[in-house]
Amino acid sequence: MPVVAMDRQRIFRYTLYAVLSLATLVVVVVTTQFLLIPAVTYIWPQLETPFYDLGFFGAYPTRDYVSFNLSSPRSTLIRWDDSCDRGNVFIDPGGPSPDHHGPMILDGRGNLVWTSDQYETTTNLKVQRYRGNDFLTFWSGHKAKTMGTGSYYMLDNTYSVVHKVDAIGDGLRADLHEFKITSDDTALLTVYNKTQADLTKMGWFRGEHGWIIDSIFQEVDIADGRLLFEWKASDHFNAADAYMTNPFGGYSSGIPFDFFHINSIEKDSSGNYLISSRHFHSVMGINGVTGEVMWQLGGHAEEFTDISNGRASDFSWQHDARWLDEEEGILTLFDNGVAWPHVDAPYSQGKVIRVDLENRTAELLHSYTSLEHVRSSSQGSVQFIDIGDAEEHVFIGWGSSAAYTEHTTDGELLCETHFAALASFWWERVKSYRAFKSLDWHAMPKAWDPSAAIEGGALFVSWNGATEVAFWELQGTVIRDGQEQGEWKELDILERDGFETSFPLPPQLAKPQGEGPYTHFRVAALDAERNVLRYSNIATRPAGSASGYVLTSLAGMLCIAAVLGIWQYRRKGWKAADWRQYAQSAVDRTKYQKLW
Repeated sequence: MPVVAMDRQRIFRYTLYAVLSLATLVVVVVTTQFLLIPAVTYIWPQLETPFYDLGFFGAYPTRDYVSFNLSSPRSTLIRWDDSCDRGNVFIDPGGPSPDHHGPMILDGRGNLVWTSDQYETTTNLKVQRYRGNDFLTFWSGHKAKTMGTGSYYMLDNTYSVVHKVDAIGDGLRADLHEFKITSDDTALLTVYNKTQADLTKMGWFRGEHGWIIDSIFQEVDIADGRLLFEWKASDHFNAADAYMTNPFGGYSSGIPFDFFHINSIEKDSSGNYLISSRHFHSVMGINGVTGEVMWQLGGHAEEFTDISNGRASDFSWQHDARWLDEEEGILTLFDNGVAWPHVDAPYSQGKVIRVDLENRTAELLHSYTSLEHVRSSSQGSVQFIDIGDAEEHVFIGWGSSAAYTEHTTDGELLCETHFAALASFWWERVKSYRAFKSLDWHAMPKAWDPSAAIEGGALFVSWNGATEVAFWELQGTVIRDGQEQGEWKELDILERDGFETSFPLPPQLAKPQGEGPYTHFRVAALDAERNVLRYSNIATRPAGSASGYVLTSLAGMLCIAAVLGIWQYRRKGWKAADWRQYAQSAVDRTKYQKLW
């Protein structure tokens, strides 16, 4: 055989093997994903959580809706206690896997409450008070690696933008890390500014005109946009003292060195500021008049004696430093312990630390970890929540790891929720800069009504962002002579169950005595007292849906009849006349089916 022919045969054979292998892999994956795993988890529900965390449902399993165009994470409850059921959770899913990076509110069990794709990338979604009212606040803009350029938005309880807050100064844009409303109704915000600085102390041929990312924070009057206070890290710290390393950073404006990395600001009752520097491993007090650094805990600072064998000051790459009790000197922070490629701790944790400013001592009071000892290389938050009866819970967002947990104040883990597979945490496929919980967010959208849609013989209804809906009431109207009648009749009422509720539309529901079928439907949103809040759009049953139901049934019966006929033919050898008689009897039987 010629060599060319042999080569062609070999190529054909290898190609065939590759195609068959790929087809086999696809069949295995599809069978496992859509048949085997659902069947196994149906029989053994306790296996759903480990399958979820191993990534068998994907890195970021989602819920899709018929009546709403956006998806939400299909979370899994790793540990659950009913005390976590109250309130809503506020996150900003980001990373490569989510299909949109908008703000998102979930209920205590991970069901969607509200989300939006009307903004760019968002971070720092939470509820804050301004002039006695609750507002939904978040940053939105362009995210570039570990910083951002954008604005902060304040939405009222109708999801309408009431205030938009920007950084003050030529060329300055608000950064994603912080937007904190103070008790004085002012806003604290972070700004990252590329500028030149003397980097000779860093060595490696860096000179007097190196490039840095300067960390700035501002206090701004929300009402009139006045700049009230500004502080720059470059005025007080040298880039050579940073723990972060970047062998390429600082030489050019294209790769500036982010030496300080401010990520939280808090204003105390004395008018001074508490800030966190991730790249200095420090939290510090800033004088509210002069801007001088009054004290520094962690990092290179040695002014505090750690009476907890180093555990109160050994935090690194931390986030979200907050005063929990100013009088007692108690603060909280999220201790990441890692910032790739720097690894200083086996896992991340939330910490409560007492700082005695007079005696210069620091003491670790409590620490909080996740069930799986999650290690988050960036982001994260710690929040104390008053749940009533003089009891508090600690709510922790795990930042670059797609999880949040709820604990008792003494450290017991009550609840842990994953909104992406645990196996994907290391790859940071899904993340949320912070996570917060609020027991007091009540909202009713102004710009949109409940949404209803019909699919597959059922009507689906949802109302994005509405928190006061307790029941849904399905209503229908009758068509006579092609004209819609004005009267709407109550057909069914269901308790709201999660984000989207479905009403079955069986044939018998659509045929009142002496009237034609219901073809137009709407849903009333009802509160707990069954008062009507708003009506949905009118959903129309697709033309021919009834006949489609009949035709489907008829086709099914004819298929069965054909199979039986073939079997009879193979057994008895029927003739054409027998086929006609058999088919006619099958059609005659369908005439007596009760059709709606």
